[in-house]
Amino acid sequence: MEDDYIYPPELLGSIDFEKEHLTTYDPQISFPNPEPNLLVRPLRRSDYNRGYMDLLLSALYIRDEGISQEEFEERFDKMKASDSSYIITVIEDTSTKKIIGNAVLHIELKFLQPSIKRGRLEDIAILEGYRGKQLGKLLMDVTTILCKKVGCFRVSLHCKDKFVPLYKKFGFYIDELENIMWLQKNYLQS
Repeated sequence: MEDDYIYPPELLGSIDFEKEHLTTYDPQISFPNPEPNLLVRPLRRSDYNRGYMDLLLSALYIRDEGISQEEFEERFDKMKASDSSYIITVIEDTSTKKIIGNAVLHIELKFLQPSIKRGRLEDIAILEGYRGKQLGKLLMDVTTILCKKVGCFRVSLHCKDKFVPLYKKFGFYIDELENIMWLQKNYLQS
């Protein structure tokens, strides 16, 4: 159970990146090994010890301590048990055994029609020091391909304005008819 994957690695293995990639790379990079010592793979239960939380906390600018290893493993087990509702893909630097990239595809089932799935991309992050090497772009490409492979009929993401041009390269657009609204944090914590 130590190295359980959050989703079957065969799903990544089914990607024919040369035929399915959605954008261009300059210089050209490959999948699943974008550089020597870098490996794209599903999140593992043991990745807490490979700096996974450090990546999320630093790259997503969260001013918190994160969760303990026990909490991480409990959440991992719940996510994995949800029948591939969480497709979490990471990049590992195999020379340092550290997780340096992350992308989450959360899949929601809908009642509208049989087998309708809606995808939501979240927590796309690359560790400082690895940025500028097209790794975030690669994770977006891989995750967008996975959306299609698992049968999502619609996919959304929330992002800062500075990332809009990047996401447009993958076919995302701004829907002027929809707004994002948030329930205030202090209400939820009272």
